[in-house]
Amino acid sequence: MSTITFADVAHPSLSFSSDREPHALVLALIDTPWVQRLRDISQTANARLVYMFSEHSRFGHSVGVAHLADLLMEKLSHNFPEQVQRYRNAVSAAAMLHDIGHLAPGSHTAFKAWFPGKPDLHEELSARVISDDHTIQSILCKNSPDLSAQVLAILSEDAMLPAWTWQILSGGGWNVDRGNWCIVDSVMSGVSYGKYNIPALTDSIVITDDGHLALQENRLDAMMHFAVSRQAMYRQIYQHRVIQAAEMLNRAIVQRARDLGSALEFADPYMRQALDAASAHDIPLTSIFMMRESWWRYHLLRWMQAKDPILADLSTRLINRRLLKTVRVPEQEALAGLQSEAHQALQKAGYDPTYYLYTVTTSDMHASDYAQSMQVVLDDGRIKSLIEADPLFGSLVRESKNVQRTWLVMPEEAKRLLGRQR
Repeated sequence: MSTITFADVAHPSLSFSSDREPHALVLALIDTPWVQRLRDISQTANARLVYMFSEHSRFGHSVGVAHLADLLMEKLSHNFPEQVQRYRNAVSAAAMLHDIGHLAPGSHTAFKAWFPGKPDLHEELSARVISDDHTIQSILCKNSPDLSAQVLAILSEDAMLPAWTWQILSGGGWNVDRGNWCIVDSVMSGVSYGKYNIPALTDSIVITDDGHLALQENRLDAMMHFAVSRQAMYRQIYQHRVIQAAEMLNRAIVQRARDLGSALEFADPYMRQALDAASAHDIPLTSIFMMRESWWRYHLLRWMQAKDPILADLSTRLINRRLLKTVRVPEQEALAGLQSEAHQALQKAGYDPTYYLYTVTTSDMHASDYAQSMQVVLDDGRIKSLIEADPLFGSLVRESKNVQRTWLVMPEEAKRLLGRQR
């Protein structure tokens, strides 16, 4: 027997034993090139420019998600052995592989930079990798001829599967993906917002008669603790106005590099393919494999020396943390007028608004909970949605939907001309 133990910031340690089939599967997948690549994909993108220790990667997150999935399935297997046994390996593999489609710069930030206004397709890219990579396919097929298809079905939330199999990973309320990043990102950012009681949740989750994941009513307090923690992480970190402004620099750099076309002085073949792509599906997996943080940062370092003053300035701003500034839009109705004023201020300050003026609006952090709110098994046996079972959770969801914040993003000189202090 061989046990591999990982030091971790959310748990005392994460251990996988090679004599246990789902653990052996996770360990084999960890050693594949695509999973190792996740060490060079940032988990929290430009959060490091505000929270200086937030430098962690998707690799640690993925290992943590696999651990949480195993922890939950171990609990569920005692009361629902037949259901869990059939899908346990598939859930473990899906948990380990769910993020391999992420790319630089900064995971979710990357899709905003490369393909603004279009959906984040990292789940679809993950499915492409799982389907096409020989090493991953060999590991999955060696375990079971049906395992690859099951993993892909879980990641796509296939209706032919029992709902609990994918709700573990991507269902409403708490799931192992959210459950990991909430606490890990909190610790690595040096804040306490995202900490919550993991055992209280995993010990009280069950599978309903119709195959859904559900929470027992007596631990609604633990779920609310998590929901409040998640809300705070979005408001204080992921939607931080300075981080949002930094993300706009990524977008501006890509846009300028694309607009330069053949005049762009330096770009390796993988960068050329990325700049030419209208969708992530247009980029070969061999190029996706190379799209890492070190690759992106090297291009920025080269572009700092570019003859094009706009590309050089934008790249220098991101490397040296000379970020764009934000101006809060007090009312949505005032946005158009404020944008017009900002456009004039930018031109007066000598900046091209095409690359130096952006509008950022916070997203609805609980949007998925409208479509698939986690179920709750009440003490009398009745089942309600989480939104129905706990008025406080419903209030959080409604607040997230109704309270959105909007900023204009621009250089400091333009902000001064605009006369805005916030």
